[in-house]
Amino acid sequence: MKSRSAFSAVAFLLMLVFSVSAQNGATPKLSIPSLEHSFGSVKAGTPLTYSFVIKNEGKVDLEIKNVSPSCGCTTSKYDKVIAPGKTGSVTLEVAKTDGYKGEVTKTASVTTNDPEHQAFTLTLRASFTE
Repeated sequence: MKSRSAFSAVAFLLMLVFSVSAQNGATPKLSIPSLEHSFGSVKAGTPLTYSFVIKNEGKVDLEIKNVSPSCGCTTSKYDKVIAPGKTGSVTLEVAKTDGYKGEVTKTASVTTNDPEHQAFTLTLRASFTE
């Protein structure tokens, strides 16, 4: 009987702690100036690299859970955790552009722990010339 009441007390305390932290409203808040970057006119064979700067305007760590480029020709590097008030980045790169002609668009899907921006898409654009 004592172990049951001790368990109930611990369960109640845990529930109280979690409900207080949930009411506190502390969440990450992602801020990014633009979801798209255009390189303009580019000569074929020129590598494309761009870093999207992300700021965490929230009260807790912003976690970038995954960055998934739409094709194998695009690679990504990113800061997995961005502290409150700090900036980080997601860098997309298309290293080999030989043979590219005309308008080209490359995208990457990003997932985060920001409840208002759980998923979004970053886009790179370029117009290739010979």
